[in-house]
Amino acid sequence: MTQDRYDVVVVGAGATGSATAWVLARRGHRVLLLDRAQEPPAQGRDVVRPGHADVARCRLALLSHQWWNVLEHEAGERLVEPTGCVEHGPVEALRPLVETLLVTSVPFEYLTGPEAEQRWPGMRFDDRAVVQPAAGVADVAATLAALRRQAVSHGADLALGADVRRVEVRDDAARVHVDDGDHVDASVVVVCAGAATAGLLDGVVEVPAAHVVRETRVRADRVEALPSGSRPWPAFVHRADPVAHRSARGDLGPDAGYPALRVRGEPTDQGVVLVHRTEPAPLGAAGAEDAAEAVATELVEYVAQCLPGVGVDGAGPWVTERAAGPMVLDRVGRVVLALGTGLHGVALAPGAGQVLADLAEDGLGVPRQVGADDDELDRSRFSLAALGAGV
Repeated sequence: MTQDRYDVVVVGAGATGSATAWVLARRGHRVLLLDRAQEPPAQGRDVVRPGHADVARCRLALLSHQWWNVLEHEAGERLVEPTGCVEHGPVEALRPLVETLLVTSVPFEYLTGPEAEQRWPGMRFDDRAVVQPAAGVADVAATLAALRRQAVSHGADLALGADVRRVEVRDDAARVHVDDGDHVDASVVVVCAGAATAGLLDGVVEVPAAHVVRETRVRADRVEALPSGSRPWPAFVHRADPVAHRSARGDLGPDAGYPALRVRGEPTDQGVVLVHRTEPAPLGAAGAEDAAEAVATELVEYVAQCLPGVGVDGAGPWVTERAAGPMVLDRVGRVVLALGTGLHGVALAPGAGQVLADLAEDGLGVPRQVGADDDELDRSRFSLAALGAGV
């Protein structure tokens, strides 16, 4: 390691860890960012939107929105392509989202399905649509590169290929042990290692069991030209809910062929990437390949029903896994930890980095600025105590 002692060591150079290192380095702290991979995997695009169906995550997304702007300004490049985002589904399925947007004052439009179809020809919408204009899609690789680059430019040290084995807490420091027998000490350690977090903190902090969600993606390219003057397609989230749909239809009964899958759409220059997320599964669960093929078949059917102007690329599907579970941003003594942030990809990383940096400064004894409560963000919602987890 480049020096014997740091103010903060950040374990995990994914989006959240890199954002935390960037924030801490901007604030003048001596920071080391570690990751076991020589180059942590980064591909695809993530939907970045201010509004979520949960107030706490919505506040965190609003904080992230501010810091996306700062990151883009520092990096000198656009990382989030503005596309807007449409979430559509039956009225009952959208109710929690609408209520949260009203409480948090996030701008949105509320359209009927036919009104949305007039605005975006070639797309078929459910009963109602919620449009968030201040949304877009982020390039994951470019974002991770920018976060790490800016962290280093502000003075952070970056060490890739450092396989961290465990974190030890001592009276005067936290010690991070790596695979070659080396170690590095810091006043505070921030652990953002996804599913590996629990193992690294064994005997130090008890954290919830790690789970993953599997995301199956297929690419759909346009085979029909859009009418002249049509708007580009937005990112979208189809909150398909057969039960709510059937209830809304009453005596008419459900529409034939109502989609069985909840689908996220990430627009591209040629069309859209469709994503379906499975329920959380235990780490190492078998059957991913067979499950992906089954989901891909259903996504092809979804395209025929809801996106008749596109054709599915035969090269897919491809499957990725993300750490799931409750989101935790908390501190226990000299250890700050983040759990569940990978579920949102890079979208919430700038805001989560601010929260984790604040927690690290608490561990360093840095006083908080009066009134700097991050736009009413309720940090307790992300605490271990909120989960009833033991420490």
